[in-house]
Amino acid sequence: HARIHARWPLVQIPHEASETARKYRFADGAPGEIGLIAPVTQPFCGHCSRIRLTADGKLRTCLFSKEDHDLRGLLRENANDDDLAIFIRSVVNEKEKGHRINEPDFMAPSRTMVFIGG
Repeated sequence: HARIHARWPLVQIPHEASETARKYRFADGAPGEIGLIAPVTQPFCGHCSRIRLTADGKLRTCLFSKEDHDLRGLLRENANDDDLAIFIRSVVNEKEKGHRINEPDFMAPSRTMVFIGG
């Protein structure tokens, strides 16, 4: 942010607590905006409300999670809406409190963002 701001002065755009990106517009009124996501230097895990549905039908509660939750299996078993809602709520309730990137024992998940949809 500082290097960009030094060249093109930026003004921060107000954001919701659950947003992962900090968005900026150009101070001189030029069109466009920039969004920066900095999970290591500006962690947002405590406010993140996102889950992702992968292309192969898995729910993932964090890009850095090593665990996927199989929604496709339930859909293929013709689960009813109530069962799906219970499953999704349980996944969300188990959402990690943080990504642990700064922890010494952190290991990156084997599935990269390109496979997750991040």
